[in-house]
Amino acid sequence: MSDYDRLTILCAAKVNLYLEVLGKRPDGYHDILTFFHPVSLYDRLELEKSDGGISLSGSDPDIPWDDRNLCWKAAGKIFTKTGFDGGVRIKVAKAIPSGAGLGGGSSDAAAVLYGLNRLYSLGLEEKELTDIALELGSDIPFFLGGRPAVGRGRGEILDEVPPLREGWIIIAKPEISISTGAAYENLKLMLTREEGIDRLNHLLKGLKEFPGKVLSTFNSFEGPQSLKYPEIAGLLKMFKDRGAELSSLSGSGAACFALFSDRDRVMEVKDLLLRRGFFAEITQPVDQTFILLDEE
Repeated sequence: MSDYDRLTILCAAKVNLYLEVLGKRPDGYHDILTFFHPVSLYDRLELEKSDGGISLSGSDPDIPWDDRNLCWKAAGKIFTKTGFDGGVRIKVAKAIPSGAGLGGGSSDAAAVLYGLNRLYSLGLEEKELTDIALELGSDIPFFLGGRPAVGRGRGEILDEVPPLREGWIIIAKPEISISTGAAYENLKLMLTREEGIDRLNHLLKGLKEFPGKVLSTFNSFEGPQSLKYPEIAGLLKMFKDRGAELSSLSGSGAACFALFSDRDRVMEVKDLLLRRGFFAEITQPVDQTFILLDEE
């Protein structure tokens, strides 16, 4: 057992710089091809030892802070797997909006797995943690792995790729939330499997030369969500009109992102979005999903 009683972890959001849904699998999930990249928008998660049980609280009143929450489920699964009879108090200060396609809940849950294994010196190997993560959600293995990566399968087959080193990524979200499950169920798939890998490879090559390279991307949800939600269509149009080098929906939405090389330009865009009532944050690409702040 470790000789400290508390961990504090910053848990990064992600954007999908590319996302293609390839088809539905026999197990009910979908095969995807995606490019996950963490960005500098962080939830703050505190884990503290307790005598028994799970206690969970958070700053967002719209999120259930009980056994429906991924953080609670992550703690429960890791205690069940190890047979550990201790407990934990979990506190989450949210900065990543929910229902946005930014992976905030998944990032927090991955941090619980990582943090409990460290806090209590449980000795779980990387594969064991990854297996637990995949039981909880398809993108949680990415957050646990911690690095920018191309994801295949459900998103759990990960190939690490070099991070984007420059630029500012603005994230904006209208006052709507989108259920990932419902988005997948309503998606009409197109057969673009062969084109997809070429498009993704072209994007990866272009990002290595950013700025100064023409970039394009793809998200299977962008068309349907833009038709359903005029706010999303308007956001994406504004990004293009304002000179974004790359822009798209993140995940299944409702957040959109845009990559800019000009800091003054992205500041102007943020001011405009805030005046229009959107959530808007300027972030930068980062090369890891967790920052361990302190151990006490």
